[in-house]
Amino acid sequence: MLEKSDIALKMYNYMFLSRKSEYRLWELYREQLVKGTVTSGEGNEAAIVGTTMALDPQRDICNFMQRDFGGYLVWGLSVFHMFNHYLANEESPTGGKDGNVHHGAPQRGLLPMVSHLGTMLPNVVGAVHARRQQGIESLGLAIIGDGGTSTGDVHEAMNIAAVLGTPVIFMIENNQWAYSTPIKHQYACESLSSRAAGYGIRGKTIRATNAMEVYTQVAEIAEELRNHPEPYILETITYRLAGHAAYDTAEYVPREDLEAWRKEDPLEVMRRYIIEQELSTPEELESLERQWEEHISTESNRAIGLAKVSPEKTNWSAYAPSRGEDTPRLPPLSLQGVTPVQAVNAALDHAMEHDPAVILMGEDVGTYGGPFKATKGLFEKYGRPRVLDMPLAESGFTGFAVGAAQMGLRPVVEMQFSDFATDAVTQIGVNAGSYYFRNELGLPVTIRMPTGGGLSYGPFHSADLEGMFGSFPGLKIVYPSFAEDFFSLLIGALYDPNPVMFFESKYLYRRLKGDIEFSGGVDPLEKARIYKEGGDLTLVAYGAAMHECLAAVAAIEAEGDYTIEVVDPRILKPFDFDTLSASVEKTHKLLVVHESWKTGSIGAGIVAEIAQRNFFDLEAPPRLISAPDTPVPFAPELESVYRPSRAGIETALRELLAY
Repeated sequence: MLEKSDIALKMYNYMFLSRKSEYRLWELYREQLVKGTVTSGEGNEAAIVGTTMALDPQRDICNFMQRDFGGYLVWGLSVFHMFNHYLANEESPTGGKDGNVHHGAPQRGLLPMVSHLGTMLPNVVGAVHARRQQGIESLGLAIIGDGGTSTGDVHEAMNIAAVLGTPVIFMIENNQWAYSTPIKHQYACESLSSRAAGYGIRGKTIRATNAMEVYTQVAEIAEELRNHPEPYILETITYRLAGHAAYDTAEYVPREDLEAWRKEDPLEVMRRYIIEQELSTPEELESLERQWEEHISTESNRAIGLAKVSPEKTNWSAYAPSRGEDTPRLPPLSLQGVTPVQAVNAALDHAMEHDPAVILMGEDVGTYGGPFKATKGLFEKYGRPRVLDMPLAESGFTGFAVGAAQMGLRPVVEMQFSDFATDAVTQIGVNAGSYYFRNELGLPVTIRMPTGGGLSYGPFHSADLEGMFGSFPGLKIVYPSFAEDFFSLLIGALYDPNPVMFFESKYLYRRLKGDIEFSGGVDPLEKARIYKEGGDLTLVAYGAAMHECLAAVAAIEAEGDYTIEVVDPRILKPFDFDTLSASVEKTHKLLVVHESWKTGSIGAGIVAEIAQRNFFDLEAPPRLISAPDTPVPFAPELESVYRPSRAGIETALRELLAY
C-alpha cells in the first residue's frame, strides 16, 4: 500500500511528465517532425491521473481520449513509447499506422482509441464482461468528453452496462468545450452525471483540479463497484487551458474564463498541495522537476534519432493470418437431413458446448430463440452469461462484442435482419475492420446476417448488404449456399482471427436439407469450390441465387449442347480469384449472379477483376445479373421480378453461350 506522500509525488510526476512532454511535442510539431496534429491535456491532468491511479492496470480495462497523456503513463507506457508513437518512427507501437493520439495496448487492458469517440464505450463494457467471465474481477474506465456524450453509442453503452450490471466507471471529462462548441450548445441538463438516474444507476459530479481529491473519491467509488458490481457515471469538471489542438488558437474562449481557471491549474494545485502538506520541500521538488525535464529531453531526442517507419518493412495486410497447427479442434459431429437454420443452431451449440470462449448476443436470442429460431434452446442450455438478450442497440452490442473479442472471447452477434447492421457500421467497418491493421492483433468476432428477399418483408428487412460491408478493409465476408456449409463455414468463422460477416439467406433457411459430417477440424476461410465442372461457361453465384442458377443450368445442359462450370465462392472477401480465374481460363466466359444491388456490389468487383486477369481468355464480355438499384419492394408480384430468377438467368446463359 502506497503512503499518501508516495501517491502524491507519483501523481505529480505523471502530471508533470504529461504537461512537459506535450509542450515538447508542440515544438516538434512546429518543426514539422510530428505530423497530423498534437492535442493538449493542459488542465485535464488531475482528472485523468487522479482517476487512473485509483485503478489497477493489472486487471482493469480502460480507454483513453486525446487529452489523456498522463493516463498512458499511469498505465505503464513510457515517455519514450509515447514519443515513438507521435514521431511514427521505426519503434512506433502501431508501426506508424494509427493517428498520433489513437493507440492503445490491448494486452494491458488499454483499448485503442478511435476518432468516433462514443464508439469506444461499448468496447470497454464488453471487455470488462469478458474478463469477469474469465474469472478476473475487472473494473472498467470508459472515458468520454462532454461533447462525445451527445453520441448514441454513449447512451447504448451506459444502458447495456446498467442492464448487465457491468462495473464500469463512465468518466465524462467535462472541460466545457467540444472543439469550439460550448457546453450550453451540447446539453440542457444541470449536470451530465444527473443522467445516471435515467439508467437506474448512480452518478456524481466532481471538480477535478486537485489530483489527490480526485484519487480519493474515485478510489472509494472503485472499491464500492468491486464489492457491488454496477456502472457509475463520474463527471469531472475541468477547463481546457489550450486550444483543441496545435492549430487552434482558441479565440472563441472568453479570456476572463481562461484566466479564472488558470488559477486552478492542476499542476500548480498539486505542487502547492505537496508543499503545504509537507510531503516534500520546494527544493526537493525543484530537483525532481529538473530530473524529469532531463528525462523528457533524453527520451524525446532518443526517439527523434530513430529512423522513420519504412513502407518496405510495413505489414500492409488488413487480415490476421489464418490459424495453422494451433487451430482448435472440436469433437466430430454427424447430422442428417438438416435445414440451413438447423445447421446454424447446431454449429453454435457444438462450439458453445466445447468452448467457453464462445458467447452469443443479440435481440431476442434468449428464451425466444431468435426471430428465425436459429438460437432455439441455447439459452436454456448455457444461460445468461453466455447467451445475452441485448437491448435494442445494434451499435452498442456490436461494440460490446468487439471489446469482448479483444479480451479473448469469441463473441457471435446476431442481427435480427442484416438491414439493421447499418446501425453498427462504425463498430463493424471502422473499428473492427481496421483492428488488425492498427494493432496486428486478431479480433475473432462473428456477425450473423440473416439476409436477402423472397419472403415479402419489404425494404427494411430484405436487403443484401455484402457489397457495402465488402468495401471495408479487414472484414471477411462469408455467404453459404448449401445446408452443410451453414454449419462448416460458421464453425470456420468462429475460429477465424478476424471479424467475419456471416450472411445467411433467410429464403433458404427451411427450403434446403443436407447432411453434416464434421471431422472436428476447422477449415480456414480461404478457398472457393468448384461445385460442378463444365467447359463452356463459368457461372458464379451464392445464397438463394445459387439455386436459381442450378435450375437454369440443369435446363440448358439437358439439351446436351453445353456444359457449365459452377463456382461456389463461399468466401466473398477476401475472394479466391485464383480458382475463378483458372475456371475462366478454361471456359472463356463468365456470368455472375447475386441478389444484391449492382452498383458497388461484390459481383461488380468480380467482373472487374476477371476482366483484368483474363482479358485475353474471354470470348464474350463478362456479365453480372443482380437486383436493380432500388430498395427491395414489398409486394410478392414486385419482389419476384426484382430478384434474379431462373428464367432471367437461363436467358443470360443462352446469350453468353451463343456469343
